[in-house]
Amino acid sequence: MEIDTIKENQKEINRGVKGFTLIELIIVIVILGIIAGIAVPKFIGLAGNAKTSVARGVGGAISSTISVQHAVYLLDITDTYDLAEVLAATTFGGGVTSTMVVATSPTLITFTYKGTTFTWTYAVQNGDTPAYITETSGF
Repeated sequence: MEIDTIKENQKEINRGVKGFTLIELIIVIVILGIIAGIAVPKFIGLAGNAKTSVARGVGGAISSTISVQHAVYLLDITDTYDLAEVLAATTFGGGVTSTMVVATSPTLITFTYKGTTFTWTYAVQNGDTPAYITETSGF
């Protein structure tokens, strides 16, 4: 007899409980799909921008070293510099190591970061005109 009373009480409690309808679940899934469709491309774009920013940071480090090397040259005209010397004197940060930046020719610098290759063209020093680098590809 007590079991029947417990079952009756349970039925009364369950009458007030409602779940989600199928249409409500479909609407939630559609909204999540729209959000994913917008967020994923933006995230992919941010990842590409981050790689380019790292490469531009590497280019800035190389340009700074060129400026220092040229200042030394102006103080001592006999102390010329080339691309190999510039890269050897450059200090990189943020997880970038000197082995990731390579002089593939006397005038070409290559940097590969997370599957993307960036290149710069190195213009050699000419008298009092300092050397400089120009972004070539990957940017």
